[in-house]
Amino acid sequence: MAAPLIELIRMRPRAVRLLARDVRHGIEVASRCVQQPARPSSVDRALIEVIERSFARLAAKGGVIDVKTLQDALGLRSEYLARRVLAGFDLNRDGVIAKDEFIAGVRALIAGTDQEKLSFAFRVHDHDGDGALSRDELLRMIAISLSESDVTERVTQPAERLAQSLFAAADKNADGRLSFAEFEAVVRKYPALLRAMTRSEAQWIAPNEDIVARVEGGAPGGSLSLFSPRENGRGPVLVLCAWIATNVGILAFGLARGRGGPPVNELMQAGRALAKCIDFNGALLLVPVMRRWLTWVRSTFVGRALPIDQAVTFHRVVGHTLVALGLAHGGALIASYVIGHPTGSVDGFVFRTERGLTGVALLVVIAIMWVFALSIIRRTARFELFYFSHLLYVVWFVLAIAHSPSFLLWAGVPLLGFAVEQIFRLARRGRKTTVVEAHALRSGVTRIELRTPPGFTWRPGDYAFLRIPAVAEHEWHPFTISSASESGKLTFHIRSLGNWTAALRRGVEGDEQRGARPELVAYVDGPYGSPSAHIFDSRFAVFIGAGIGVTPFASVLESLLLRARSERPPRLAKAHFFWLNKDQYSFEWFAALLADLEKNDLTALLDIHLCMTAGRGGAMALGLELARQVGHAAGHSDIITGLRTHTHMGPPDWEQMLGAIRAQHAPERVDVYFCGPPGLAAKIRPVCARLGMSFREEKF
Repeated sequence: MAAPLIELIRMRPRAVRLLARDVRHGIEVASRCVQQPARPSSVDRALIEVIERSFARLAAKGGVIDVKTLQDALGLRSEYLARRVLAGFDLNRDGVIAKDEFIAGVRALIAGTDQEKLSFAFRVHDHDGDGALSRDELLRMIAISLSESDVTERVTQPAERLAQSLFAAADKNADGRLSFAEFEAVVRKYPALLRAMTRSEAQWIAPNEDIVARVEGGAPGGSLSLFSPRENGRGPVLVLCAWIATNVGILAFGLARGRGGPPVNELMQAGRALAKCIDFNGALLLVPVMRRWLTWVRSTFVGRALPIDQAVTFHRVVGHTLVALGLAHGGALIASYVIGHPTGSVDGFVFRTERGLTGVALLVVIAIMWVFALSIIRRTARFELFYFSHLLYVVWFVLAIAHSPSFLLWAGVPLLGFAVEQIFRLARRGRKTTVVEAHALRSGVTRIELRTPPGFTWRPGDYAFLRIPAVAEHEWHPFTISSASESGKLTFHIRSLGNWTAALRRGVEGDEQRGARPELVAYVDGPYGSPSAHIFDSRFAVFIGAGIGVTPFASVLESLLLRARSERPPRLAKAHFFWLNKDQYSFEWFAALLADLEKNDLTALLDIHLCMTAGRGGAMALGLELARQVGHAAGHSDIITGLRTHTHMGPPDWEQMLGAIRAQHAPERVDVYFCGPPGLAAKIRPVCARLGMSFREEKF
């Protein structure tokens, strides 16, 4: 009996390996059943509910998930890769994922042991299911993963070399195959990969559920209020409370005024009280947009106490309030006539009196300004509608004074300050300059370099308004200055988001195609300060730039580098720089600067963290990520950027990464400076609040 069995093993080794694989899978499934608690915890029950909802969302009518459904859910181009992921779930090998398989697989990926997670990833990479990874299997998965992430292979690091490096590090017995034990051993050297894999899988399994936080027992995500003391300190809260209290006080005084005398029309009294609130807020509306005054205040000790970083947001809050007060004021007065005003009618009051006509005009004007200032207009290609409609503020103030001359008692000082601001602004706008260089970079970004106007000096992080008559005769647009003043160059990196920026890019592309030098006249208004102006007052800082939001930090980083070379080193002792981009090519915008920083940062002043958010992570890309980690440890340049810094694939784990930075510098204060989309700010802001880190957001 033994002889035929030995002969079978000798003649059919693959069959034996497949048999052993089936036995292992049977043991694995049985062990899961044995280890599963009879009464799951509340966290486990919540996790199962999330998984069941996710399955119901993905499953077809037959109650299963097939390859096409899985491919669509993962957003994969390769059907083959979708089949490999399906194989990780499909324990009974019937070609589809049933509900129990899905629940078991997801629990293993999200809440399972490290070995369970690795076992899933190993099955995805083990194409023939023989319990070992061949060089060809690994190479194929690495090549597919690179393609799925739109990563162009570098000549020095083709997929073949990545696979070879991984095999050299992991194949301890040099048999040309990676067993699960060898695969596990090399992954254990990079524990962050398992955590990243868990988060990556959670994003497609339940994109609207923070299931990782549920399992890890962390605080739930979500945005805190802009005026939360935990989030931004007491300054914004005190200003908001003072503003609300003043409005309430004015309204209460107006309602109580005249009591004790002859009977009054209650609605008329309410309308007049609301008018005083309009006077107050109309005067206050100008203060947050006095950019030159605020830039000066920001540089003083007062600027550290006042929430100047929230000036634009406060301007919007006051604007929304003015619209509501205007409607309430008009409604109260009209209602007072409807119920029987002793001296007139609604028609006579609205259309035959100066106050009625100017009041209607005020409502029309502010309604137009309000509608076209909404983000659905302001942040689209229709930016010009917002820009030109907002010039109606001049008409609104003229009408407000005509409607109620006493408005000047409230708005006189702000109007005077605003007039002085505009005089200085027009004087400085008169400085004419030219575009020295212009280049259309990848991912829709245009780099322009201007000849620095005489007397134009700026600090890292400052921004300026640009007008280029060849693009649009009268439009001014704000952009962050992306170069350090110490460099002697005045540069801007401009993302194509609207008609103006798109027209600028088309013109630059046309010049490049013809081989012509740019001949553009430009006018510069500024510079103006931003939250980044406080960076050099910080001792420990985190810079987070997303996409083109990196521009203020490019200026800061270049200034840091130049100052470090000079005899006036900055107060900043340590900076952690995060740059997030969707694709590989966007990192080219400042690749030369980052390479220079890596080369010349001899005192380890800066830690660089690059994240390619659209990059594929998870079990399907674990082979690629392992190969990249092995190459990085061996001193090879990063395959995505060509830098020494390793690029993270997928969105960062902010709780873990910022938490590590906070622990590194405890008990010292760490300041976080952010420039990027509001949605990302809403995710990072509460994390900073929980960690006790200040958060400053760049806004125009």
